[in-house]
Amino acid sequence: MPCITLFRVSCRKEIDTLSKMSPTSLKLTFRQIQKGARMSLQEVLVMEYRLSQACMRGHDFYEGVRAVLIDKDQSPKWKPSTLSGVSEQAIEECFSSLGERDLKL
Repeated sequence: MPCITLFRVSCRKEIDTLSKMSPTSLKLTFRQIQKGARMSLQEVLVMEYRLSQACMRGHDFYEGVRAVLIDKDQSPKWKPSTLSGVSEQAIEECFSSLGERDLKL
């Protein structure tokens, strides 16, 4: 099999995998990688804590657990269900300070 064909097969597999993931989590992860590349370790740890708290406030973490571990139907119902449905404001809010509850190092 030529190298380009293997690459296309690999890309198709990745696209198929990513298309099943939470659109909110995909956008959060992309933004996290962008921001984290310019941060110190302390700043990254604070960001990670904020994101963990945001995910616990949201719907998709619990829905993923339900679909994979509880009902085992492998059919999560993400909210929102598309990348275009995830607003930039919702993503930015996940990175916002938690005030008194922020991680202190």
